[in-house]
Amino acid sequence: MPVGARNDYRDVTDNSMLDPSSGLMDLDSEMFAINAAQNGSEQAWRQLFERHFEAVYRFCVALAGARHDQDLAEELTQQVFVIAARRINRFDPSRATFRAWLFGIARNRHMAIRASEQRRRRHEESSANGGSEAVTRPDPDLRVHEALARLPSHYRTVLEAKYLRGLSVKEIAANGGASIEAIESLLRRARAGFARAYEEIRTFE
Repeated sequence: MPVGARNDYRDVTDNSMLDPSSGLMDLDSEMFAINAAQNGSEQAWRQLFERHFEAVYRFCVALAGARHDQDLAEELTQQVFVIAARRINRFDPSRATFRAWLFGIARNRHMAIRASEQRRRRHEESSANGGSEAVTRPDPDLRVHEALARLPSHYRTVLEAKYLRGLSVKEIAANGGASIEAIESLLRRARAGFARAYEEIRTFE
């Protein structure tokens, strides 16, 4: 990973240098840092950044796949930490480790980027072939996938179970060990989140 690129990511949180020992936090220290970051501590966030940066970057390189697209991996890594910094208060240690949470953000952003690239290529190909209809009317399936990719994982999972796999609310509840009422409430919130994400995509096309 180029030093200059890594310094760019550090600038997302702070321009100061990080304590080189901060990557050696044990789990208790990490939870302390997470709690401090959720309460607005920039120093705690810098410690979390330093601890997880290399692992997140390697994960993003793997997501980039056979192309070994370093630019894409770097863009993904930057987006992961920007989003994580904004959403740190949403992190729930009972659902996942902090690193797994970061990896989930990376997967979601990768899916969104791929969907955007596919849509762009389709528009360019259609324009080159003289087809204006596809340019003015993007493929709704790509919009659906991109909107899903923007959602938190628990929203995406319940929507996919309901509408892609065709499971009933009762079946989803049984599979997840939750009550029917909890699943119905989750579905309502997930549908509202999907509608907002889908409308944002349409607005910026």
